[in-house]
Amino acid sequence: MPLLCSIAILLCLGSIQCKRATSTIEAGTVMIRLAAEPEQVDPLLARTLADRQLNNLLFLSLLDYDPQTLELLPVLAETIPTVDPILSGTWKGGIKYQFTIRKDATWDNGSPVTAADYIFTFKTLLNPGVNAAPFRIYFNFLKDIIADPLDPKKFTVFTDRPYAMALEALGTVGIYPEYFYDKDQLTENIPITDLTDTKRVDTMYQNTKALQIFAKQFNDKNPQQTLGGSAYKISEWITKQRIVLTKKKQHWTEKIPSLSSLPNQLIFKIIPDANSALSLLYNQELDVLTGIPPSRFETLKKELATDYHFYTPPKLSYDYIGINGNQDRLANPNVRRALAHLVDVEEIISEIWNGQAQRTIGPIHPSKSYYHQELPEIPYDPVQADSLLINAGFGSDDATLQLRYFYNIKNVKAAEVGLLLKKAAQALNVEIIPTGMEIKALLTTYRQRDYDLIYLTWTTPPGLDDLRQTWHSSSNVAGGSNRTGFGDKTSDQLIDQIRISYDSKTQKELYLRIQENIYHAQPYIFLYTPLERMAIHKRFATHPTARYPGYTISRFSFK
Repeated sequence: MPLLCSIAILLCLGSIQCKRATSTIEAGTVMIRLAAEPEQVDPLLARTLADRQLNNLLFLSLLDYDPQTLELLPVLAETIPTVDPILSGTWKGGIKYQFTIRKDATWDNGSPVTAADYIFTFKTLLNPGVNAAPFRIYFNFLKDIIADPLDPKKFTVFTDRPYAMALEALGTVGIYPEYFYDKDQLTENIPITDLTDTKRVDTMYQNTKALQIFAKQFNDKNPQQTLGGSAYKISEWITKQRIVLTKKKQHWTEKIPSLSSLPNQLIFKIIPDANSALSLLYNQELDVLTGIPPSRFETLKKELATDYHFYTPPKLSYDYIGINGNQDRLANPNVRRALAHLVDVEEIISEIWNGQAQRTIGPIHPSKSYYHQELPEIPYDPVQADSLLINAGFGSDDATLQLRYFYNIKNVKAAEVGLLLKKAAQALNVEIIPTGMEIKALLTTYRQRDYDLIYLTWTTPPGLDDLRQTWHSSSNVAGGSNRTGFGDKTSDQLIDQIRISYDSKTQKELYLRIQENIYHAQPYIFLYTPLERMAIHKRFATHPTARYPGYTISRFSFK
């Protein structure tokens, strides 16, 4: 797997460059800024960008996407697995995937990575008590995993139906070492079929003490003691200061060409304050920097051209304002459309993003072939907004619409968008109350659905989009990721059909229809997909990628 990290680094306003002597830094060390303290840094519990930038460096999966072509490549697996229809037996009509793990793949204690570790990973994911609900929704097709009795490196995954994204889903989950995370063997004797049985798994969990104990231990574990199977380990974690990942000595991944020349050390500096991070950049105490403010990018390209390369790959993400349709006053789609007419997206792109973003109308990235090109952009139109609000019963003095707009207090752009929305809404007797929150509190509020409007960013996958997690009505439950109340029988059927369609033409037709459905329901105010803006020190050579965060650590080479 091309090892990745996700870094959000801002630049300072100063114009004087105080250069460090690069010779004082080890050739194999990369200095990176983290804008926030990670909460959990393993694949099943990671939620924030800070979490994900580290877990992708600490864990390996069977397969991963090539950073340039975005095609699946084997990592822990020897090859892309064989995929065959199931013609008889319990899961007739489903699909089976036969994997073989690399013979030389081992854990830190020297034991081999085996099918048992893969099965343990999915027992953990499917355990109802483990805080992995946003991921479980993807795997209702999974029914059994059977290890080869003659070769512990081989196993077969059985599904009960075709699923277009199954190979990606099954192959790209980071694998956990069973010996380390289940020292008491609490899950060893629990058949995975007990956990894949959606009709009885919750009852079984309530009656199985071992699963409850394991879930609590797993959820409450110390993130600083995270151990994965990659070439990196956490060698230092000083809260609110830095996290250091060090390359393990003589790690088996050195035999994989794409992972053979990893940097020896990655130093993540936890710097919430942007100006402090900017000072480090100008002092050349940061090597890799993403998320450069649009207003500063062109200037920085000139000021730091001697020492840094600058890149603008597309970002596989979009910014949006979520609208809580579970709230009675926001349940009417006309009210939600009225709010969309009060957001001047073109002005935001021009003035706040300095033109370095692309407008979008839905959850599919504009670069994908099934993005709906024909849906019109929703214009800034206060007159139309006023008409819609009046028809919905708002707009008069005795029917004031008061809405809380939540955003990450460190996201300056989100704050500016909130002020623009507040100003536009005032003329229509709509009161918008912008409220900045720390990211942890913001996400908690979102998960609890205790919001009216919320500014967030969604990262889209490099492969096919599975919309079930966020847009299916079955996810509009406690622990689920549908937090707007969107969804009905029609939209659910479209999402379910996409998941079982292997024909690209049929897939596209279904994707277009669900985008139309979402567009008319207006659960989000879709804003834009930004271009990544990053600087990488010239002592490294690398290639930008559309994959977050815009570069790949494993593809770094030192000059």
